[in-house]
Amino acid sequence: MSRIQRALQKVMVTRGIRDFMARDWAASRRLKDTYWANRIARLGASEGFRIAGELRTQVRLQDPSWPNAESRASDLASHVRLGALRRRVDAARRA
Repeated sequence: MSRIQRALQKVMVTRGIRDFMARDWAASRRLKDTYWANRIARLGASEGFRIAGELRTQVRLQDPSWPNAESRASDLASHVRLGALRRRVDAARRA
């Protein structure tokens, strides 16, 4: 690869990264949330369970040992923290 080709490739990669980072991520999140909410509303709760099953299968393909004791403990700790935060918000609303 010539020096000019390497320089051009660097500019193109840098431009691609900048374009990617400049995306309207909030709009993308809203569209994604709307899509899934509408899909589950239309197809029912079983669609949510189907999607969760597919995600579980995907993770298991990437890491057959998942979920292991460490990931389960980390997940539980996250749920405990979230529960505590929700209780604090509820208490603040009632005060």
